Amino acid sequence: MSDSRKVAKAVAASLTTGIPVALASYLRLKYGPTVFQDIGEIMRTKSLERTQETLQQRGIKLMDFFEEHAQKTPEKAFVLYKDGVHTYGDLDKEANKLARFLHRRRTLACGDTAAIFMMNEPSFILTWLAFNKLGLKIAFLNYNLRGDALLHGIRACKVKAITCGKDTLLIEALDSIMTELDAMGVEVLVIGKVSPEGALPDRMTHVDTWNERSDPIPRNVRDELPNDVDALYIFTSGTTGLPKPANLSHNRQTRNSFLLSKVDLTPDDVMYTSLPLYHSAAYTLGLTNVVRVGGTIAISKFSASRFWDDIRKYRATSFQYIGEICRYLLAQPLRPDDGQHRIRFALGNGLRSDIWKEFQERFNISHVAEFYGATEAPYLSMNMDGKVGSVGRYHGIYRDLTDIFDIVRCDVESAQPLRGVDGKCIPTPPGKTGLMLVRLNKGRQFEGYLADKATNEKKLVRNVRKEGDVFFNTGDLMIHDVDGQLYFKDRLGDTFRWKGENVATTEVAHVLNLHPDVQEANVYGVRVPGHDGKAGMAAIVIMKGHRLDLHNIYSHVVKSLPLYAYPKFLRILKEMDITVTFKHRKNDLAKDGFDLNVISDPLFFLDTERKTYVHLTNDLISKLVVGQARL
Repeated sequence: MSDSRKVAKAVAASLTTGIPVALASYLRLKYGPTVFQDIGEIMRTKSLERTQETLQQRGIKLMDFFEEHAQKTPEKAFVLYKDGVHTYGDLDKEANKLARFLHRRRTLACGDTAAIFMMNEPSFILTWLAFNKLGLKIAFLNYNLRGDALLHGIRACKVKAITCGKDTLLIEALDSIMTELDAMGVEVLVIGKVSPEGALPDRMTHVDTWNERSDPIPRNVRDELPNDVDALYIFTSGTTGLPKPANLSHNRQTRNSFLLSKVDLTPDDVMYTSLPLYHSAAYTLGLTNVVRVGGTIAISKFSASRFWDDIRKYRATSFQYIGEICRYLLAQPLRPDDGQHRIRFALGNGLRSDIWKEFQERFNISHVAEFYGATEAPYLSMNMDGKVGSVGRYHGIYRDLTDIFDIVRCDVESAQPLRGVDGKCIPTPPGKTGLMLVRLNKGRQFEGYLADKATNEKKLVRNVRKEGDVFFNTGDLMIHDVDGQLYFKDRLGDTFRWKGENVATTEVAHVLNLHPDVQEANVYGVRVPGHDGKAGMAAIVIMKGHRLDLHNIYSHVVKSLPLYAYPKFLRILKEMDITVTFKHRKNDLAKDGFDLNVISDPLFFLDTERKTYVHLTNDLISKLVVGQARL
């Protein structure tokens, strides 16, 4: 056993009885002056874990927290939306009525899967509550999806019914696949008044709960569903392949609802989120944490010009962001009230170091809680020190006592770790980029995707340090420094992130390959100066004897993919560059980007105003960089 492990064992044994003076002196010398502050944080974490274990043993679900608040503080504001205030009591009664409406139709039974296809609106949360009361498994559907991509999600989760918002675009999206939904036996229920009245398509049902009872739904209805089974499916790229529904059990949801204990979330907090509720960030770190403490959540669609007015209007104490949001806000004209608000922390990821300090200072943000995590990952870290660019600190005493993850050398092409002569993974030293692996144990598990065993096995790495251990492969490149600060560098595999969404390159390539003029497509993400994330680019080979019809390809892309997944750039190749195992080479193409100085192949850019792809020029690139051309 190493010296560090021996010290960790001695400290762990002393946490409840008190640390001896000699050991305390050694710890201060070895780990620095903050060691006891760090130990205090570890003890706090251990206490939370014991609380979570107790709740798990008692079979407590997230819905139990909500109903307790609805009973004890029925007049407390739960959801703020536009000019409306929806209290815990009001939403509890409305959710009971909706649950009775659904139960009476006998389409759904405890354990069945129902989907939510809605914008950020109170009806989303209302439906989520009703589904939970009935013990249903819930699938969140991305409201940007259309056609085959939407059907893929519905089929993957074996959805029996879909609740749809009143927005015309949502109704049209489902109406376009209604024949397939009918064949699958999927019922579509529309919540809210549709405009114009009576315009609801055939085979869709309008939800009318005005004469339903609002008294509580008996708890034993949902208790038929054990806490260790799936409660929710959130779609994630999972590094490779088509988007997959990640499983979140009831136990996992309850554990996740404690994540913001790190920033001392309280019932007095008001969290503002303009991120989509179908995302794990808004749902897990936003909604579920607010529900557990009995706080308030304000929901909206993002508007850069209205953002801070909303913050003040709702008297928000925190808000959620992605990096792009911060850039959009900084691009707004200066206002004398930019820093006037009640915000005590901002919560999100993707805030780049080049604008971090400027964002904090201009908008008077005392703490940026930049975090690292993923929907299916069994670990989340958070910046609590204020270190610019960091996603958390995994430092000496904490590392030795918790032993959560390793950062190891990897093959960038395969997103798999490299191994030494002993067959074990090779740790990276401070300052070197490596692949992050999270150690799995009884309290930290990978609940997997709603997929076959082989798909889930691909996310696991075995025998990392010793025979028999198992780690979760995040697919993410990280750096740690000598102080233990963590810095996210990039995502590996067949995905990239753009406009806050994970784009599965295989899905985009599949759509392009369906075009009759395209022989083969290779999709990847490229950096665009002045923008966060990566923009989609496709290298394509045109069928022999076919003409390149840019307008037609544009129409095909727009019809088949959500806006964030459109390839912004096209590179026309004479032949595809592949490996000896017939895999597409992406890295070299991604390094070339759209640089006209190094690329001789024809390059094109997606022009949404002209509704076609246009030739890429240096003048157009300059406009993209300064934001004069729309991405």
